[in-house]
Amino acid sequence: MLRKIRLVGGSCTASWSRSATAAALALALPTLSILSLPLAGCAVEEGVAVSEDDLTNVANTAVKNQSIGNCWVYASVGWVESLVLSHTNNTLNLSESYISYWHWYEEIAGGNGGTQIAALDAGQIAAGGFWGVAGEIMLRYGLMDEGSFIPDEAEAARSLRQSAALSAINASLKTGALSTAAARKDRALVRAEMDKAWQLSPEVTGKLDLVFGKSVTMNLYKSKKLPAGMRHPRELPVGYVLEAGKQRTVWLDEAIGKPVTSYSFINRTGPYAWREQSYPTTASSRRTFQIEAQKALHNKLPVIMFWFVDFAAMGSDKAFKAPPASPGSQGGHMTVLEDYEVKLADGTVLKAGVDVTDPKALQAALDPKAVIQFFRIKNSWGSGLAPQGAAADYQGFHDLFLAYLNGPLRECTGQAPNKCATTKDTAGLRSLILPPAGFRTGK
Repeated sequence: MLRKIRLVGGSCTASWSRSATAAALALALPTLSILSLPLAGCAVEEGVAVSEDDLTNVANTAVKNQSIGNCWVYASVGWVESLVLSHTNNTLNLSESYISYWHWYEEIAGGNGGTQIAALDAGQIAAGGFWGVAGEIMLRYGLMDEGSFIPDEAEAARSLRQSAALSAINASLKTGALSTAAARKDRALVRAEMDKAWQLSPEVTGKLDLVFGKSVTMNLYKSKKLPAGMRHPRELPVGYVLEAGKQRTVWLDEAIGKPVTSYSFINRTGPYAWREQSYPTTASSRRTFQIEAQKALHNKLPVIMFWFVDFAAMGSDKAFKAPPASPGSQGGHMTVLEDYEVKLADGTVLKAGVDVTDPKALQAALDPKAVIQFFRIKNSWGSGLAPQGAAADYQGFHDLFLAYLNGPLRECTGQAPNKCATTKDTAGLRSLILPPAGFRTGK
């Protein structure tokens, strides 16, 4: 439902290995963040490049394919791209690698312009994180176009540079130039090692030096004009609100907001700030929560979902329909909501992938007695997976059924080699990043 499709020519095929996915997931999950909270360490899926955009009521850019455990970066960058596309009809291809570059820098060298927002995990890079952390990185370091940061990956759906950079910088941290605490305090050395690990060209390094300095002694807000390909969050329009009967543009920095405290970057505050809200525990409060997500989708807004992946639940149809009988490979994951399917109180089903324009039907979908069948997500596992029976342009999307999202699932809480020796019950849905009241996008 709620979906208008403009097909763009082309087709994609891909092979998929469930066992490879599960193994990659197990390797991609760091244990603790700087705030001692579980990170969205992210499942990783093998896939192929995508050359076409799927333009829907929630305006999404092309599906990408993460190669390391940074799904939260892909979800957050996709959120920005979707808002800009819907509000301005301008398609951006922003670099997830650029956000990861500065995330790693903060883990090693500390914060620039504020409290350090990430920490190493046992002396190695922790790739996991949250939307609030990604937003804070955007505020501190801005964004960069994909082809401006790593020109070789300008059109790539999957970054091979990320995994290579992760191996290189971890080697430097373990036995190389950054293996001592003193070396990690040398910001110029950290930058040099980062640039080498990411194989940045002299031109790109020069742009970073111009804005931030070799030792990152300058910040984004002192630059009168950013180099080509770099984007300031206060110069990206992402929506509007009505104030005194007039449209007031909301810029990305305002949508990200400020941390609620100087050390808590996950939760954001501000009159136009989006906020992460946890999934409630009772049936009635969960339905109220779901309605808020539906309203955002009705208004063409990209909602980020933080959910718990158990690959043992993914069926041959690529959907997550119910908790599995026994736990499989597990971990946190962030994706962007695209659509949903709902059974109305009168028994009518409004199908996902079918455009609904009748205002009465849309209002009926928000009835507390209406039952969500599943939410459809734009994932970061590449274009090789799609909901069974869905249109061809849904390559890279997945359906998460309410039975799975409500749970309970058995989350393994033990230690290797038998992590499932102890378990606890958990819901599949952890939280959503929702807009403030009155936030709209489009003209």
